[in-house]
Amino acid sequence: MTSEVSVRERVWRVLAAPFLVLGLASTLAQAQVDPRGPVRTIPTPHFRVHFRADSGAASATLARRVAGLAEQAYQQLSRELAPPNGPIDLLLADNVDFSNGFAQVFPTNRIVVYAAPPIASPELRFHDDWLRLVVTHELAHIFHLDRARGIWALGRRVFGRNPLFFPNAFTPSWVKEGLAIHYESQATNSGRAVSTEAPLVAWAAARDQALPPMSRWSLATSRFPRGQTAYAYGALVMQRAALAAGDSGMRRFVDATASYPIPFLLDRASRVGFGTRFSSLYQTMRDSLRAFAQVVDTAGDARWRVISTEGWFAESPRWVGRDSVLWAASNGREVTGLYVADIRETGSSVRVARRNALDVNVPLGGDSTVFAQWDLRDPYVVRSDLYAGRGANEQQLTRGARLTQPDVRRDGAIIAVQITTAATRLVRVARDGTVVPLRQDAATGTWAEPRWSPDGLRLAAVQLLPTGEQRVVVIDTTGAVQQIVSGSRAVFAAPAFTPDGGRLVWTSDRSGRMQVETAPVMRRGAPVDTLRWREPRPDVRVASDVSTAVYQPSVSPDGRQVVALLYRVDGMHVAVTALDTLGPIARNLWYTSEGVSSARVGALQADSGTERPRADRASVGGDESRAYSAVRQLWPRYWLPVVGDGRLGQSTYGVSTSAVDILQRHSWVASVEQNPTLREWDASAAYRFAGFGLPLLDFSWSQEWDATFRVVDQRRTELGSIARRRRFATVSSTFSRPRVRSSVSGNVGAQYELRDFTATTDSLLGAPDALLRRGTRYPQLFGGLNWSTVRRGALAIAHEEGVVVSASTSYRWREDAPSTGSWRSVVTGRAYVPLALPGFSRHVLSLRGAVGVADRRTATEFSVGGVSGVAAELLPGVSVGDPARTFPLRGVVSGAQRGIRALGASAEYRAPVVLLRRAPAPLTLFADRISLTLFSDAGRAWCPGSLAAQESSAGLCERPGVRDGWIASAGAELVLDLAVQYDLPYRLRIGGAAPYLAPAGIRRGGSVYVSLGSLF
Repeated sequence: MTSEVSVRERVWRVLAAPFLVLGLASTLAQAQVDPRGPVRTIPTPHFRVHFRADSGAASATLARRVAGLAEQAYQQLSRELAPPNGPIDLLLADNVDFSNGFAQVFPTNRIVVYAAPPIASPELRFHDDWLRLVVTHELAHIFHLDRARGIWALGRRVFGRNPLFFPNAFTPSWVKEGLAIHYESQATNSGRAVSTEAPLVAWAAARDQALPPMSRWSLATSRFPRGQTAYAYGALVMQRAALAAGDSGMRRFVDATASYPIPFLLDRASRVGFGTRFSSLYQTMRDSLRAFAQVVDTAGDARWRVISTEGWFAESPRWVGRDSVLWAASNGREVTGLYVADIRETGSSVRVARRNALDVNVPLGGDSTVFAQWDLRDPYVVRSDLYAGRGANEQQLTRGARLTQPDVRRDGAIIAVQITTAATRLVRVARDGTVVPLRQDAATGTWAEPRWSPDGLRLAAVQLLPTGEQRVVVIDTTGAVQQIVSGSRAVFAAPAFTPDGGRLVWTSDRSGRMQVETAPVMRRGAPVDTLRWREPRPDVRVASDVSTAVYQPSVSPDGRQVVALLYRVDGMHVAVTALDTLGPIARNLWYTSEGVSSARVGALQADSGTERPRADRASVGGDESRAYSAVRQLWPRYWLPVVGDGRLGQSTYGVSTSAVDILQRHSWVASVEQNPTLREWDASAAYRFAGFGLPLLDFSWSQEWDATFRVVDQRRTELGSIARRRRFATVSSTFSRPRVRSSVSGNVGAQYELRDFTATTDSLLGAPDALLRRGTRYPQLFGGLNWSTVRRGALAIAHEEGVVVSASTSYRWREDAPSTGSWRSVVTGRAYVPLALPGFSRHVLSLRGAVGVADRRTATEFSVGGVSGVAAELLPGVSVGDPARTFPLRGVVSGAQRGIRALGASAEYRAPVVLLRRAPAPLTLFADRISLTLFSDAGRAWCPGSLAAQESSAGLCERPGVRDGWIASAGAELVLDLAVQYDLPYRLRIGGAAPYLAPAGIRRGGSVYVSLGSLF
């Protein structure tokens, strides 16, 4: 019998293969859209803009503006690059509380934009219109990746939008992202190509003599700043290349990589496009950075005393008392948590609680805090809410309120930022969760990082204006602006009052690097000053001179010290220094009111002398929307050749195709194969409907010729053969309740199997009413449940903490003989225990157990043995790795034992070995880290004695005394985490194992193997 799971794997693998080849699917929830609810579409000359219709007129207005921005970006990019083929689907989503977007060219060109403004991302804060920026960036990906010329264009004509024929998708992500960042800045005169964050990554690496070579610019790197490495260095190199070659250089480069049979020969394409090799551009950049590192003044760094021992990612240090600070951090070794340290002792930090995300934690005295963190409300919606914490205990204050960056007044009054569609606003939050907005005028811009004054009568905040300017302001408790303290076309962040309320401290990057600035503010009762600021102001002083950057300052209770985050090559470090109010006057050296300063090395060229369209004119007038339809997106756009194995070992040949709409509401996959020798057809089709959100509904059908039975007489003379064909119809329903800290999922379904037979001689099928001639039918019911609390640090070599329990069961019977019904059940459990041993990540003790039980009437046995892992289809018909096995036993062949009872257990000790800094990169491979696993597996499969002795059970059970007993093996694996095609992560396991306990008939010689993925 073929189980329901194997049928679904067979029909869905065709849909998954293209995304494996191209690597176009994003990670985590970033790539998840909400398929539920009414959706409408605005058609434009080049786009179909989709938006949710249940959010009122504001969503339609915003969608029309996005449609206008998209058309303007299309016209701008069309002057630079060859336009893509066909209309582009663009979905405006608002189901997550973080800023992002992604583009896909398979199966059709499509863009998803999340509308939340990037107030928490320094690298994205420099913009005048977030939607314009993200739309331009993602559209640049479409222009780039859709391009195909020469043999690739011919392949596209023959195979359609086959994912194998998108040559520019095979280039590394630093090229893709660098190109898109170049155009996001060229079109908007803002963005990452002209911000200070991309150079900062390179400056910090040069300062600490740790510049990575180009082969290390992978999205899969575990080193800080992880995926931002590809963005930052890609932006620097692609910007240099574009500026050196002029307006047409980027188009020549894109066309070159789109026409070469080997598109990742980048130096060759770079010479054609830019007149120089990427390697030469990198050498020039490296030399200039090294020269900078030799002359950079680090005297300002020495004034800071670092109190944290680990870098990586951190957020918002705050004073707990005169001598202690707390902050949220993700140090890579553990999941994100809250840390407290005594500033008088370096390395005294202690982890006191877990957090779901990096956000502000406001100390309330003792071990109490108020903080914001996000969680999943369902599989599609991520929302940020406020919590009250006392030590490791938490109480959720709001639900689905979309709140971030809180601050708490002495009397307990809470101010926070509320995320709305494409905007933010300041709100008051009561302890019962009631939310009251301070400001409701969207024309005043986006708001961020509010802080109470010591007397509780004023607030400091950052205001991001639609003009691209940012300013630090003081407002009253109603939201009215009292004073504009400072501002410019630059990034301003994290204003905080001194304890006497007479001064503000914040950070700004207008000098070229994010530095602390300070200025006096009006005292209570002083005249209100809402006049425009004039810069430079003599009372605005620079209070730091760090060679890299400093973030999130907070003033000590006595007003004498500042705690902040220092940027280093290995991440953010919590540090303190004396508050300097007499530094130099703050001046705009990096940006001007007209845009990027002319002093900026590699400044942007003008956009062909044309006026850049203003955001308020970027809209499509009228109400041209119509009801959403997925029909066009679900039409097959490509086909893949499929090669398989027939029932007698001959090859089968066929095709497959699939489609999914941008909402992921409908998806389908189909394939058909023929055995030309026997003229037999195998086929499969599956459809998923996600329009309800939950449950997901799956429908599938498949047919396969899978077995041949040779018929012999008593003299062993072969009389002919009988072929078996099996057809399956399956319907299932899947539900899930995902959360950051735990998840529950399950499925229920039914399957109907029809078996029929053909023979070389008709008489072999028996009498007219014989079972073989009539065929057999097997209904089946099945279900499963999974519960998990596992977690891992970002640098972890495997799951590190928590447990997973899974259970599945099925009941199957023959339609004409219900009494022959049989059931089988499997329960597995996994547990992970971290060990406090040295290394780049924690050592882990991992345990796994499995139990399988079937009744005596079952038609399928359990088997013990073989290597378990992940089978990956790198190309259609080309698979590597091993399938997942319920009862693996390394060092023993698969199917070494079989029976209707099975037990299995594994114990692994996993240890980190090295986090690679430099490694060879043959064939576009990126090696990230190496770990070692020592293990022991044990298992046994058997049948009850009476059943094993029956002749009818020969296909399920071993004969009594044959290979009967426990098998146990031990061995070791060297585990390499790497990336294929530069950026697609894989886990390669090279291992050896041998049995140390085995019954007669089991080979004890052991084996060496190579597999993909983890055992569990």
